[in-house]
This record gives sequence, structure tokens and C-alpha cells, in this order.
Amino acid sequence: MIVTAGCSAGDGGGLVTVDGWSARNLTKTAHAEFRLADSVLTRTEGARPGTALGILCAPPNVTDRTDVLAVRSLFDRDFTRLAVVIQDPQTKATHVGYVDRSSKLTDLTGQEDFGNTPHEDNAAMAPDGSAVWFTSVVEHKDQVARRTVDGDHQAVDQQPVETVGERHLFVVGTPGIAVLGNSAQLSPDGKRLLVEDSLLERPTDRPFIGPDAIDKAPAAPCDSAKDGDAIAWIDNDTVLCGSSLSGQRFSTLDLTPNAKAGAPILPSNDHRNFVLGISPDGQQFAFLSVKGTARDYYVADLKPGTTPRKIEPNAEFTSMLGTLFFLDWR
Repeated sequence: MIVTAGCSAGDGGGLVTVDGWSARNLTKTAHAEFRLADSVLTRTEGARPGTALGILCAPPNVTDRTDVLAVRSLFDRDFTRLAVVIQDPQTKATHVGYVDRSSKLTDLTGQEDFGNTPHEDNAAMAPDGSAVWFTSVVEHKDQVARRTVDGDHQAVDQQPVETVGERHLFVVGTPGIAVLGNSAQLSPDGKRLLVEDSLLERPTDRPFIGPDAIDKAPAAPCDSAKDGDAIAWIDNDTVLCGSSLSGQRFSTLDLTPNAKAGAPILPSNDHRNFVLGISPDGQQFAFLSVKGTARDYYVADLKPGTTPRKIEPNAEFTSMLGTLFFLDWR
């Protein structure tokens, strides 16, 4: 099943839908809805306050893999909770919380006492649904913290950062580790992270990875191939390499020392190709191929010289093209 998300929203509030589609023929097999209150922030202007719902509800580019990963971090693993930023239209205070499938909104920040107005944003859900991580400004300084879903919701694990800017916040693994960057993917065994094409060991002594650690980490060596960016994990020791260039063909890379990327997977082409997901068994990948105004979907084996198989979507899926984010293949 391939999982997608979509949104219909105005200046505030709206409806987020999550759908499961057969990987074989893109017929719908599952559906969930999250109705948003008017106080939920769905559009952003500038870097703060920020929310990945702005990407989903007013998408600048639904083929950008970094944006897709940011949208995925809004949800828990089973898509039962959606992390949100709540804005007071009068004071401009921003709180963090979540919406469940019954459309109940829970404000984790809660009522503020006399003092500094809370400015919490970039809400991201822990995969197990136990906490919402967020960025905030406290006494003119940026930090990352989390509020648990159960208990008193007090902010814990506060981590100072030099600046948040327009970076996204991701939460990966269990227990969750927050990552402030432009993408983050955890290896299937939970031991290593791909972040901004850098390769990091999952830390065991801290719950947060910031820009400094990312900048110091070694790059995944996909640059030995023409398609030079690490896109996704295939298994614990192998990544898929690609880029944003037209005509990319993709390749696989074993992360053992001095390994070289494999031969191209796809035939020579002049399309722009975007990976949508890796199959759960690590044998296939789905991708969107764009040529002019045409948008076609394919599934291909993860081995050199494969011939991709075009998927012909049904009318329901076709009517939603251009607004869907492919979030998962399970």
C-alpha cells in the first residue's frame, strides 16, 4: 500500500486526508480524515511561525522530496495523530498540539500565565505518537523541545540552537530523536541517519541532532555516481542515489568503505524523475516521471537495466494529481 496525504484549506482550518492506495493499480484501500479548526495554522509567511502543514495545504512543489519528508513528520507511524501549530489571531501567540482522527484538537502548550507570549512552531509528531517536538523562541533565543501527549505536557529536552531559519524539524525512531535540517531518514535497523546527504550514527546519549552535527558529518558517497545525492535507505547498508537533474537514472550504493555506486537502474531518458518510495521488501521503488505537462507513475526493480512498469491510475486518483504527497510504502 502506498500512502498519500492531501489538504484543502483556506486562511485557517481545513481538511487533511490520508489515503492508502494499492501499489499495483492505485485503487484506494484506506482513508482517514483530520478536520482542522480555524485556529490551526495552515499557511506561513516567512520563516516564523513555521509549519509543514503550509507545505501540504499550499504546496510550492509536490515533487520535492525534502518537503515530502517534512510532511511525513507531521504524523505518527499509523497516521492516527497530526501535529499542528495553533495561532491566536489577537495576540499572535503560537502553541503546539495535535488533531486525532475524530478531529479533536488538543493544545499541549495550554493557557499561558502573565509573562512572555509563547512562540512555538514547526510541530512534528514522534513516530510512536507519544510527543510533539517543536521549535520556539524563548527570550529571543531559538530552541528545540518536546511536549508529551500524556501527563502535564510541560516542555522537556530543551536544546538550544543558533538559528532555526527555514529548516524543517523531523522526528525519527523510537524513542524519538529530533533532527533540525532539510531532510532526515533513519536506516531500517535504527542505527544510522541520512540527513542533507550526510551520514550520521544515531546518537545514544542525546535526543536531538542540530545543524552543527550535520555539517561535521561525512557525506554519503553517492557523488561517485552521476546521480549524486543519497535519497533513501534500501536496507541497513544500502542507499538509493539520485539527484534533481533531468534524465537521472538512479543507482544503488553499498555503504561499505570505498564502495562505488552501481550501474544506472533506469534506461537513458530526458524526463525529470522523483522517487516516491521504496517497497517494504527493498526490491522495488516507485517514482513520478515528469515531461512537459505529462505526469506518469512507474514502479521499477532496484537493479541495473530494469524496465520500469507504468501504473495507469484510476479516475479517482487522476482527479487528485498535483495535490498529493506520497508519504509511505508499507
